[in-house]
Amino acid sequence: MIGNNISIKKYKMINKIIEIGIISFLLLFVFLEHGFSQDAQTYYQNGYQYFSQENYQKAEEYYKKAIELDSNFENAHYWLGKVYRQTGQPDKAITEWIEVLRINPRNSYAFRYLNDSFRDTSRVTSGVSGDYFLEGLRILEVNEDAFLNESRINSYTLLSVIPYFRRVDETENKAISANYWMAQIYQALSKKISWQYTSLAISSFEKVIALEEKNNPFSFLKSSEYWYAYQELLRIFQSLGLNERKEDLLNQLEREKAMPYEYVLHNAGYDDFGYPDSIEIIKTTSEESIELWIYKKEDKTFRVVNKEIVGEERTYY
Repeated sequence: MIGNNISIKKYKMINKIIEIGIISFLLLFVFLEHGFSQDAQTYYQNGYQYFSQENYQKAEEYYKKAIELDSNFENAHYWLGKVYRQTGQPDKAITEWIEVLRINPRNSYAFRYLNDSFRDTSRVTSGVSGDYFLEGLRILEVNEDAFLNESRINSYTLLSVIPYFRRVDETENKAISANYWMAQIYQALSKKISWQYTSLAISSFEKVIALEEKNNPFSFLKSSEYWYAYQELLRIFQSLGLNERKEDLLNQLEREKAMPYEYVLHNAGYDDFGYPDSIEIIKTTSEESIELWIYKKEDKTFRVVNKEIVGEERTYY
């Protein structure tokens, strides 16, 4: 009986020791986790103090220590980027601001600093806008008719090309193509870095459309970038759920498609005709084109030679 009592006491003692051990382990884990968190914050605060004193070497050291303990420390990456900016190391600053936007795509300050880092176009010195345009295409490794292969080009390269096309846009020569390529780049960056680039893509696509419609209001032959811009904008509005803007853009597209036909018909004495229900091409050469513009609702078919109305055809379906 006495032996049984001793065994029970030993069993209870062992359980108690195990219980104390588990509790101690959990407390140690919590302490270590809390300690690391506090250390990262402390390193960051010390880094900020050194930055405010313009001791950028020590600031860099402490920001890096904070990041070593917490790789997703947004503010540490941001201020380390500012250290590199102050010390003339733009490539390193860019890397940090891209990291900031990876952690928080909404950070507008990192977004602004990142874009401001790519304003120099020193690799082109001729002053000829066409040279800037060709250099931009060369960096992207595309020709004028190609789409951007965004998966093959890194974020740094995409950002570095923007100033070339911006310079072209400032000169008006090839401005439509330059804005189109900027829009494509911004779209790629919105997927790679931050959705904030989407608004810049929209603005550039809209400028493509506005420039083309201003320069060629009654033209049948509009640039391919113009039609692509409409397609891409509709896709963006659809993805963002901007249904009202999508509808407005579709209505605008219908008006613009109809305008050249309305213009030709009006000059021939026919009003209130928009885009044809169908177009039948009779002949097309470099010197002559013959088409039939068919309007089912109005029960009219026009014979058109070189985009001039030469008469009405018998309507048949």
